[in-house]
Amino acid sequence: MDVTIRRATAEDAQGIVDVFNSIIEEGGLTSMYPALTVEQERAFIESLGPRSAMFVAEAMDTIVGFQTIEPFAPWTRAMDHVAIMGTQVYKGFRRQGIGRQLAAASLTFAREQGYEKVVIYVRSWNTAARDFYRSLGFEPRGTLTRQVKIEGQYDDEVFMEMFLEAVPEREVKKPEAAAEKPVEKAVEEKKPAAEEALEVHVRRAKRKDIPTITAIIQRVKPGGARITSEEVQNRLFEKGYWIAISRKAGGIAGWQAENLVTCIEDFYVYPMSYYPQVGGPLLETIEREAHQLSCEVAIVFIDEGMPALVEDFFRAHGYERRTMDELHKIWREVVTELTGEGRFMMVKKLLERPIMRPL
Repeated sequence: MDVTIRRATAEDAQGIVDVFNSIIEEGGLTSMYPALTVEQERAFIESLGPRSAMFVAEAMDTIVGFQTIEPFAPWTRAMDHVAIMGTQVYKGFRRQGIGRQLAAASLTFAREQGYEKVVIYVRSWNTAARDFYRSLGFEPRGTLTRQVKIEGQYDDEVFMEMFLEAVPEREVKKPEAAAEKPVEKAVEEKKPAAEEALEVHVRRAKRKDIPTITAIIQRVKPGGARITSEEVQNRLFEKGYWIAISRKAGGIAGWQAENLVTCIEDFYVYPMSYYPQVGGPLLETIEREAHQLSCEVAIVFIDEGMPALVEDFFRAHGYERRTMDELHKIWREVVTELTGEGRFMMVKKLLERPIMRPL
C-alpha cells in the first residue's frame, strides 16, 4: 500500500481526530482521555512552535496515522536538547511499517532542530508499542506507577529514551520502496503488481473502517463519484462488509444473502493493479460464507467503465456475464432491486444441484 508522509496542517484536524478517537475507544493504548474534538486538534496544530512538528501518514487519501515531536520541557532552557514523541496508527494499518516511516520523518526533524535525545511514555501493558520503540533504538528507563487513571482504573507507564547520536540517521530503516538502490537496479528488481506476493489480512469491516472504505470507493469508482462517510455508515447497516488490508493495497466488498442468492456490491481494490492478490482472498472469504449458507449462486455487480482487468479477475474466478433474462426466476426476484443503469452482472454457480425450496 502506498503511504505518503507529510507535515500536518490545520485542515488535517478531522482526519487526525478520527484516528486518535478510535485509539482512545480501543482502550489501554494511550493516556489521552477523553475523546478529542476537531476544534481542539486544530488549535493544537496551529499552536505548534518552530521546534515542534506533527507528521501524518496518508493511504488512499485518508489519514491512517500520525506522530508528534515537541520540546520535552518548554518552560526551561535546561532541557532544550530533549524532545518527546508520540505515535498513533489506525488498528487496521498497524504492523505495516507506517510507524517506522513516521519515525524517519520525526527523527530527521529532531536532528535538524538540534535535539540530542527523544523520550516517550508507553502504557505498561502495550508490549507491541514497547517493541516498536525498541526497534527504533529506544531503551526503557523505568516504570511510573499508577501514572494513568481513566474512569477509575489505574495503569503504569514505561519511560523510554533514545540518544540520537547513538542511532545514526542511516540506521532508521526506511520502507522497502525507499531503499537506497541505483535507479536502474531498482527498476529491474521491481516485480509487476500481478506477480508480487503480498500478505493480505481479511476481516469484517467495523465502524472505525468507514474512512478507509470511503477513500477506496472514491479512488476507484468510475466517474469521480463522491461518497460521504454518512453514506458508508448507512451501507454498513444494510449489508455485511469485508475489508482486506496488505502492506501495499487495500480492498473492500459489501455482500448480502437472500433466498440462496449471494449478492456482492462495492467490490473495489486500490491500487487496482493488485486485484489478484487482494481481491482473491476477499472474494474467497465471501464465497466461503456463501457456502456455509448453502447459497446456490453468487452474483457480483460491477460498474460500467471499470478497467477490463476487473472483469478478467472475476472471470478467472469462475464468473460470467449474465443478463436479467438469463437468470433463474428466483434469482431474478432477489436481484431486481440491485440492478440498474451503469453496472452489469457476473454470475457464478456455487452448487451444481440447486436447492429446490428457497429459504
